Amino acid sequence: MEVFQTYDQTNAWLQALQKAHPDRVWTETIGISVENRDIIAITINPVQRETILITANVHAREWIAMTSTLFLIHELVRNANMYPDLARFKWVIVPMPNPDGYEFSREHMRSWRKNRSIQPTGDIGVDLNRNFEYQWDMVIQSADEDPSSETFRGPAPNSELETKALTKLILRHRDALLYVDIHCCGQFIFYPWGYTDEPPPNQSISKRVAEAGANGIDFNKGVRYKVGTPGQLVGKAPGCGMDYCQWLNIRACTWIQLGKDDYEVDVDQIVPYGIEAMYAISAMAYTVTLP
Repeated sequence: MEVFQTYDQTNAWLQALQKAHPDRVWTETIGISVENRDIIAITINPVQRETILITANVHAREWIAMTSTLFLIHELVRNANMYPDLARFKWVIVPMPNPDGYEFSREHMRSWRKNRSIQPTGDIGVDLNRNFEYQWDMVIQSADEDPSSETFRGPAPNSELETKALTKLILRHRDALLYVDIHCCGQFIFYPWGYTDEPPPNQSISKRVAEAGANGIDFNKGVRYKVGTPGQLVGKAPGCGMDYCQWLNIRACTWIQLGKDDYEVDVDQIVPYGIEAMYAISAMAYTVTLP
């Protein structure tokens, strides 16, 4: 938990966790990336019925999102006795849905954000958090349609292998109580919608859950995250995973931006940010079950 692992190291760690705890941990390949890497999901407490669904590191350069998710997995499995209230949930987690982009950011370009699909223009990559089908066709800025832009939405909704893999997994768990998409940076917790400031019918639930997450971090660490829609705080995000899950009527949907103002984070911050994520998600999990 104190290094930024490679893709292979991360998968080996997940497989070892399953081998050590076969009754409580399942891993599965939910899809194959453009460069032929397995996209792995892990399920913790598979016999439980109330599901919490978590994705992270959709944007390649946001390494701390992935390591924070691994910290969460570690705590839920190896330190489960410390979190008795969380044992009631089935946790379905995808720590690295963009493995090609992640490895490219490690080996070649630290700032790389997108996946690695080749476009007809010769440009490379799609912003996976603009490629989900719900409100994909809403263009907020010209960069969304520009294949050379880091926020390029893709040639069509759900066009990317990585997005397809996530979509299939989400559809299998569309009865989930909570969806959390972990990113960095900025110290924000968002709730829907991402594409507009108009509220969805049940926005009050997601808003309450997002506020609980921010309060959980504040109470335990004295760090205050801002809470609101993406449009209110940073800018609209049509075609994002959070909105797709809201569209499917998952009870509460949120998006966390961990950390301050830089995606390049020192290794000594891996555990502190993991703890922040743990505080937020624990509070969200408790709150989403309230009437």
